[in-house]
Amino acid sequence: MKKIWIAIGIVFAAALLIGINIYRSVQTSGGENGAMEIVSLQEKEITSTVMVPGTLMFANEQYEYEDPDKGKIAEVKVKEGDRVKKGDVLFTYSNEEMELEKKQNDLSIESKELQLEQIQKKISQLAAKEKDLKAQLGAKAAEKQIDEERDQLEMEKQTAQLELKQALLQKETLQKKMAAFDVKSEIDGTVITADKEAAGKKTDTRRPIIHIGNDNKLVVRGVLSEYDVLKVKKGQNVTITSDVIPDKEWRGRVSAVGLAPEQQEAPGTQTGKEENAVKYPFEVKVRGKLFQAKPGFKMIMNIQTDKRTVQVLPSGAVKQEGGESFVFAVKEGKTKKTKVKTGEKTDGEFEITAGLTKEDQIIANPDDDLKSGTEVKLK
Repeated sequence: MKKIWIAIGIVFAAALLIGINIYRSVQTSGGENGAMEIVSLQEKEITSTVMVPGTLMFANEQYEYEDPDKGKIAEVKVKEGDRVKKGDVLFTYSNEEMELEKKQNDLSIESKELQLEQIQKKISQLAAKEKDLKAQLGAKAAEKQIDEERDQLEMEKQTAQLELKQALLQKETLQKKMAAFDVKSEIDGTVITADKEAAGKKTDTRRPIIHIGNDNKLVVRGVLSEYDVLKVKKGQNVTITSDVIPDKEWRGRVSAVGLAPEQQEAPGTQTGKEENAVKYPFEVKVRGKLFQAKPGFKMIMNIQTDKRTVQVLPSGAVKQEGGESFVFAVKEGKTKKTKVKTGEKTDGEFEITAGLTKEDQIIANPDDDLKSGTEVKLK
């Protein structure tokens, strides 16, 4: 029996010795493959971006709706697809009351001109009349009568001239009013909608008679959160893509950022987390033409908000636990768990903002069970 216990003790001691040797071998060799790979901080230029959805729109567009105060639409002079220039007439109104007023004004002007013509004719005949009166009444009496008639005719002439001037001023005013009955294009562009039938229709949605857009100038409009609006500035470069047109991207630049948030709905009309969401409108001007893309398409904007040089480590070297980040540095042949502060993560690398120097040697891909103080071999 004693021999059995001695044998068991010898086996146990041998197993313990083998285990210790295996543990030491692993701890000093860095694992089955031997030496561990080491990395250090590297400088890299990174670009911070903000990704925001938006809608492709015309930078310049014009909507014209029916104005019942101007009368009825007489004629639409353009059709969908037409190219128009600023100042071209799009459609006209007819207004019976205004047309009647214009006719009355024309008659008034014509009447005053005839009246002036008759007065002037009478004035030119006074010399001949004075000659006849001199033979009948004598020179003095004839001169007196002619002077009185001349004064009267001159007064009538001045009155008629004033009335004519007033009628001409009224004509000018009427012409300006009539000009408003010709609805003109305010921009160069393409007619998107030309719908005379939209006039007079009673629908929940008001439809335009004419819609014009300049397809040579397109923008993407979207909204920014209160966090992102602090990063986005006018003039920043933007990469634009669309899920509808894969493998295509376009360039643009931030052209406007709203100083005030979009108007919120009345309290009590919103639900959920969106109730307190504040959104700031912004606009990106597209460079060149967006072939295939059409106004109304949903676009994705990657806004380059910041470009800077930072120090980075491969993401595999950085471990995270309990909300903190750490790495395993190598000090005098042993691992040392070192806390670090991280910034952005881009392209498989972590920005390191504090905790390390360029001279520190960091294990590239530490095992999850690696402990501080472990002896390691380095490549």
